[in-house]
Amino acid sequence: MKCNAERLIEALIAAEIMEMQHQAAKEKQRLLKKEVYVVTVSRGLGTGGKDVAQLLADTLEVRCCDRFILQQVAQRAHVDEDLVKTLDEHVSKIKDHWWQQLLKKDVLSYEDYYHYLVKTVLSISRTGGVIVGRGANHILGAKKAFRVRINGSIEQCAKRVASRENMDGTQMDGTQMDTAESMKRVREVNSERAEYMRILYDADINDDSAYDIVLNSDHYDRVKMVTLILDAMEKAGHKLPADARKSLATLAAG
Repeated sequence: MKCNAERLIEALIAAEIMEMQHQAAKEKQRLLKKEVYVVTVSRGLGTGGKDVAQLLADTLEVRCCDRFILQQVAQRAHVDEDLVKTLDEHVSKIKDHWWQQLLKKDVLSYEDYYHYLVKTVLSISRTGGVIVGRGANHILGAKKAFRVRINGSIEQCAKRVASRENMDGTQMDGTQMDTAESMKRVREVNSERAEYMRILYDADINDDSAYDIVLNSDHYDRVKMVTLILDAMEKAGHKLPADARKSLATLAAG
């Protein structure tokens, strides 16, 4: 029979091992418990919202989800991506309750589009991402996402659109886009996006209560807008990556 001293030593060793295992498990859990960043970005045409979303995603080290959403919806619905894009960009123009055949080889109803859109957005939210448009702020709500809206005056947005279109040479007839054309384009696209929100969510795209921060792109460049978004996220309780502001400071200095 072992003496009391030996049993005591064994008990102490066993307790020490258990404590070490417990601490190791806690540390592993802490490392695995990484902040999941989910940000939705609603934007007007010409506000630079897509560039802001991409820079924000790079800063938070998550995916920027724009066309990716269309690809996922098409994949889930087993239809061509071009068909999903038709519904995605022109929901209000699809007649006869949206469920007529749009392409001979594919059929996608409005209900199916919405169903797969919601599933895609929810899937993204589990792993993190910056989600551009599609009313994702209404799908996820305030508890599951930080919601951003980027606006701008019609004049400034039209200037940006004209500059981008002329630089890219995307005018069909090869001519330069003038101010009147770009203002018309901005109004048309913004109207279509607003109608999209009314049809899918019965919501006003310009209702500030649907967002956590609303920015005016007339006054800030993309770096400043991302900085303001990060500030607001921190104040809302999000813990940002340690070097998030360093990369932004480098861009601002450049």
